[in-house]
Amino acid sequence: MMKNRILTFLLFSVCSTIMLADDVMLQSDDKGASGRGNRTEIPTPRVQADDATVEITCDSLVTNAEVTITDFTGTVMHRSTETLSPANTLLFVTDTPDRPKYYIEIETDEKVFYGYF
Repeated sequence: MMKNRILTFLLFSVCSTIMLADDVMLQSDDKGASGRGNRTEIPTPRVQADDATVEITCDSLVTNAEVTITDFTGTVMHRSTETLSPANTLLFVTDTPDRPKYYIEIETDEKVFYGYF
């Protein structure tokens, strides 16, 4: 009986944490690619965010993606070069009281993805 309660509590905790994360709607722009050779299509990364954690996944491997997160005043809260993949890439940012809180930009060789959360 006690094992069932503990298991139920753990499942509820994990599910509630997952449910609190919001999907970030990303838009994209092609970088100036005229005159370039063959282009590979970069799938849109999936970004989920809660108060202090940003989770990025991508259907294919993308190396050297520049990830920048700024707050609503333009202050850079996070900047890094990441390898995006189907496995989760977790980033941590400090919480601020206003919404929309952050602007995320993911820049690859050929595209720039951006959105607010």
